[in-house]
Amino acid sequence: MLKHGYSTNSDDNSKTIGVMSPFSQQANALRYRLSNRWRNFSWDDIGTVHTFQGGEKAAIIFSPYQCHQEHSFWFLNRKPNLLNTAVSRARELFILVGNLRELELAGGETKRLVEHIRLHGEIRYE
Repeated sequence: MLKHGYSTNSDDNSKTIGVMSPFSQQANALRYRLSNRWRNFSWDDIGTVHTFQGGEKAAIIFSPYQCHQEHSFWFLNRKPNLLNTAVSRARELFILVGNLRELELAGGETKRLVEHIRLHGEIRYE
């Protein structure tokens, strides 16, 4: 993404990257890992879906990773506004990072999101 002009920190916010998770523990883990790798990655650009409400970024990377048993995709499917908020924060690019098969098996909104990405987006396995 950095090679394509996106930035971990930009004054004009036109090409900035936001990273989010529905779970605070995952968001904190992402903050730690990403800020250690890229020193100029602002902690304000990494957080939960709720911390991004009302704001947007050029690119959003969404990690629905479950840190604990109680963090289930059922939680996301029960509150579809969380997925809507996550997707709608991206002006140009939305990247879903996770186990697509598990998201589809969970049914509901997570399945619909993966189906939409399969039809209209691009899936990469790395």
